[in-house]
Amino acid sequence: MSGNETKRPNLWYNSWTFRTAHWLATTLPRFIYQAVSRFIGHLACDLCDTQRDIMRENLRPVTKARGPELDAITRNGFVHFIQQIADNVRFMDGNLAEVSEIVCKWSGLEHLQASQARGKGTVLITGHLGAWELGGILLAVRDIPVTVVTLAEPLADLGEWRERYRQKFGIKTITLGENRFAFLEIVQTLRKNGIIALLVDRPYGDNSVPVQMFGRSALFSPAASLLWQHTDATILPAFVFAQPSGQYASFIYPPITMGSNADPSLTHHVNTQRIADFFASLLQLYPDQWYNFVPVWTAL
Repeated sequence: MSGNETKRPNLWYNSWTFRTAHWLATTLPRFIYQAVSRFIGHLACDLCDTQRDIMRENLRPVTKARGPELDAITRNGFVHFIQQIADNVRFMDGNLAEVSEIVCKWSGLEHLQASQARGKGTVLITGHLGAWELGGILLAVRDIPVTVVTLAEPLADLGEWRERYRQKFGIKTITLGENRFAFLEIVQTLRKNGIIALLVDRPYGDNSVPVQMFGRSALFSPAASLLWQHTDATILPAFVFAQPSGQYASFIYPPITMGSNADPSLTHHVNTQRIADFFASLLQLYPDQWYNFVPVWTAL
């Protein structure tokens, strides 16, 4: 969970659900549980009226689609979402060999290597677009340690369960909200030339910056700009997208240039808008992999 979601947990968002999904995903062959996941995705789209309508309205400005075309994109979004969750829970046991088998393309590792050679730390920015949770696991496959920044889970036992599985891959977690020294810890990690991964397409708490995308206004997190300001870290977009083959493609893109202004608030606004512009370009390519079940667009 990240961004400005409500702290009230969904009825199905609990450790029991994830443990059950994990048992199914590790018991059944992948092609079977992915078929089951497709069925559940279609069922969820039919039953979850509120979330379906929210996703549909979020996608409307992105796709410019209407009627049945927009309905189909929204339905595909539900199916992709359930399928990537199924893959995430399948790999929680730390089977790196199997993870490698489902990745059909690795692109942009040279950008991460260049950032690490620079020595100022790396901020990998991603969003609720594609299989973001799988990204840290894919770095672990390449023996690249990463620290994930997240908000606390709505249920403590779920947070502990997810933390245990991340540790199996050597993924460190910094949880915002409950750790008052979290920002300092993140900065120290970057100053040691570490790698920080964070979601930017929803604010963390009340810390937000308005951005423009597709002629609409939305709120993004300025965290990447803040961290750059304090550390001069390299800002690299990183995303993992599902492919028609059922595999995944991993992309690390060239760094986003950050700039300074006399007014710090203007600095963060301009830098965050640059991030939003890049994010929007990916949204146009993969609209049915944008898993936003909360309203995104704000009044202009």
